[in-house]
Amino acid sequence: MPIEMTDVERLAQILERSGVDAIEIEEPGLSLKLVVEKSARMAASPTPAAAAGPATDHSVLAKANVAGHFLAAHPWRDKPFVAPGQRIEAGAIVGLVKIGLLYAPIVAPAAGTVDAVIAETGATVGYGTPIARIRPLAESNPIN
Repeated sequence: MPIEMTDVERLAQILERSGVDAIEIEEPGLSLKLVVEKSARMAASPTPAAAAGPATDHSVLAKANVAGHFLAAHPWRDKPFVAPGQRIEAGAIVGLVKIGLLYAPIVAPAAGTVDAVIAETGATVGYGTPIARIRPLAESNPIN
């Protein structure tokens, strides 16, 4: 029975909540290995200082949906897909994950302003690794 992406997403969430670093599933003709990075877990769990502060940060994260090596720019171009302060639309490409000879796009989940590109070019990323932090449009352009 093939594993669906929704199953992978659910397993990754369970790993993060449980504090488990990795899981590997092997069956004839099927192999799946999920690894949760400690930095991703630390970013996902609130610190006492963050919990005590105001809950006004509505930033969204563009996350890798496959494992591989992060690229901020297309291999044939010098200019990165996004930069801090840049306005982007939902679905805009914020980077690529290189898997062997394939490149998988990482897309913005919402329109807004890029606060930061979290991942470093060339870094190994896993499923769910935060790549870019985006401030949604409502916060990007406050109405006075």
